[in-house]
Amino acid sequence: MAKAEVVPLRDPRGRVGHVVQTVRDATQGRGEDIRAGAEAAVDEVSSLHLRLDRLMALDKLKSDFMNLTTHELRSPLAIVYGYLSMMESGMLGELSEGLSEAVGSSIQSVELMMQLVTELVEMARLDETRLDPTREPVDLAGVVAEAAVRVDGSERHRVNLDLGTGPAPVLGDRGQLLRVFSNIIDNAVKYSPEGGEIGIRLRRPGRQVAVDISDQGVGIAPSDMGRLFTRFGRIVTTATEGIGGTGLGLYLCRELVRRLGGDVTATSVEGQGSTFTVRLPGKTRVVARSAT
Repeated sequence: MAKAEVVPLRDPRGRVGHVVQTVRDATQGRGEDIRAGAEAAVDEVSSLHLRLDRLMALDKLKSDFMNLTTHELRSPLAIVYGYLSMMESGMLGELSEGLSEAVGSSIQSVELMMQLVTELVEMARLDETRLDPTREPVDLAGVVAEAAVRVDGSERHRVNLDLGTGPAPVLGDRGQLLRVFSNIIDNAVKYSPEGGEIGIRLRRPGRQVAVDISDQGVGIAPSDMGRLFTRFGRIVTTATEGIGGTGLGLYLCRELVRRLGGDVTATSVEGQGSTFTVRLPGKTRVVARSAT
């Protein structure tokens, strides 16, 4: 597309003596703008690809470092834990009262470190793969009952276990589900005062299976609820500062349950206790019909 311009030529007195007409291709400037814009877009895409490559490299470096660190920590921790356990049991000789207390405290610290290493490994596995978890028929009622026995807080707490009647079939990995419920029940015990009641109730709402774990513990402030299921989101208050924990347990629990199509939620009243609810899709039984 051509564009004409008229330019007047004036004499020294300012009078117009001649007129010059110029014709310019108007598409030339537009084409240059388009080319410049396209080159800028290509540069931006290249820059984004470069940033993405760097982020992926850093993420792999982080995973490799975490795997190496946790692997190298496991062996020495296991050795230390073994010797401390032998000392506590008296296999290496009788201990004085003061030394016995020191060994017991050391065992608790090593157990906390071993728990942290295990949870870091689990988190790394979740980050590295998005594949569906194992889905096999599991009786959730049996898993919850075993988790309650494993935690065994009955010496200091009243445990009220209500699993209803009959099995509660779901699809999942039995070992992972056992860790989920053991972790949540253990938290209920740890954050409850001695003599408090721990309620564990299995329900079958619709096509789901739900398990409520309730305690009469310190509860959670509304302002802290948003951090509850985040990585390292351990909530420390004056009432809980003496309770050990990594802040990874609940994060891993919810991630594992969500990958099975369920969820973990919580309600709480500060100073009165909390209820954690695990929901999973129930396994529907398919009955084959014979051909007529």
